[in-house]
Amino acid sequence: MGALAGLVCAAPAVLVIAGALSSGPTSPLPFFWASVAGSFGLAVVGGGFAALLGVISAWLVAMCAFPGRRFFSWALVLPLAAPGYVLAYAYAALTWAGGPAPLSVSGFWGAAWIYALAFYPYVYLAARAAFASQSACALEAARSLGASPLAMALKVAAPSAWPGVAAGTALAVMEILADFGVAQYLGVSTLTTGVFRAWFSKAEPQTALQLASLLLTAAVGLLVVERLLRGRRGFAGGSARWRPLPRYRLGAFWTAVAFLFCAGLLTLAVIAPLGWLIRLAALRPLSDLALLAEPLGNALILAGAAALVTLPLAAILAAAARQPDPLRARLGQGGLFLAGMGYAAPGAVIALGALAAFAAAREAGLVGGLSGATAFAALLWTYAARFAAPGAQPIEAGLSRVSASLGFAARTLGAGPVRRFWAVDAPIAAPSVLAAALIVFVEALKELPATLILRPFNFDTLAVRAYAYASDERLTQAAAPALLIVLAGLLPTLLLSSRIERARAGRRP
Repeated sequence: MGALAGLVCAAPAVLVIAGALSSGPTSPLPFFWASVAGSFGLAVVGGGFAALLGVISAWLVAMCAFPGRRFFSWALVLPLAAPGYVLAYAYAALTWAGGPAPLSVSGFWGAAWIYALAFYPYVYLAARAAFASQSACALEAARSLGASPLAMALKVAAPSAWPGVAAGTALAVMEILADFGVAQYLGVSTLTTGVFRAWFSKAEPQTALQLASLLLTAAVGLLVVERLLRGRRGFAGGSARWRPLPRYRLGAFWTAVAFLFCAGLLTLAVIAPLGWLIRLAALRPLSDLALLAEPLGNALILAGAAALVTLPLAAILAAAARQPDPLRARLGQGGLFLAGMGYAAPGAVIALGALAAFAAAREAGLVGGLSGATAFAALLWTYAARFAAPGAQPIEAGLSRVSASLGFAARTLGAGPVRRFWAVDAPIAAPSVLAAALIVFVEALKELPATLILRPFNFDTLAVRAYAYASDERLTQAAAPALLIVLAGLLPTLLLSSRIERARAGRRP
């Protein structure tokens, strides 16, 4: 079952690669190499700055004592609630002619700036969890030997936190490669925007498939490189008993530097852009809010349906990976890897795979036009393929709390895998299932490129409406739907942040 669920998630990505290989060589369009260079440059620059901001802020919050540390520990995660394109619209409004900021945010460097602010929380969360899991004994030993905070960070904490930092950076770079809204709005040629240009503007579907396959290969290759860099590193603590981590009490100067760094990062990533969007939304009449009722309802219906379709796949993937039988467990892990391919692929790539499947079904006479229920089903399949893997992660973490003895007792009493899952595993993992549902719901609510490609005719969501307004430079109208998307993402973001501090092994409840 796990392998089958993984195949369902990976099928669109596989169809894209198959379509690209079957099309044969084509003459590259003029923007082909510009798209490749744009994606590579933004991944290096935007991902590098996101990693730098995330690691520094995680180190300060996890390992140093300064005023406001507890507040910043959860507040620095808030940019996750805002999609990158929302920050791009906000900074465009902040820096337009007559706006309060004198610097223009546009082009390559503007996109890199937005990506660093939007995606540093991925690195921050992973690095903060890694720092919070440090061995107190090792840190105290380094401290007793006279190591400064910088030396302790570079020689003790950084090597053991490397797997988390690498994973967070890889995730941030994948998000940059997958993004469409920021690059398109700020006028940067990337592989994702190239897919749209080749498919819709140039009517070159084969070139679009080849660009999509190149983008997919880059995303999957990034996952492989991250795992190779991580290798088999493991780090053990020096004591089984829980003790609070020794935090450095900084001097007056460095205390001010730490506070200003965290406060400035939060201001640039959250307070300034969202505050300006609130101001713009307040300038519009109430009749504008009435116009958002339909896209809000469409977005909620679509995101809710995506959660209902994706959760069973995620539960199957998580349960199959924890089978007691070694062969079944390996098949389950293979299903998780296949589902990871679906998540690594950008939304535009998965949407093209769904379109390829629809074209084959239409040639076989199984379906008619791509509209109405057919388009809705294709869009739900795309969401399930994209978000089953992140939905499976919290469920798998919840299942890890189930004692092995309970599983053996259920098997002894004659319970099969399905009955054991519903009677034993599911009640214990119920809170994690709720977290998975929230993650899928919010991700589907924010998804833009797949929705643009596959949505039924005249079916606008909040993301589509905000994109349409911003593309027409009607930023005051784009403010309200953008803010609604952010508000929808706040609750799961805060729940995720609150769990990080409790994730340290041995921590008292």
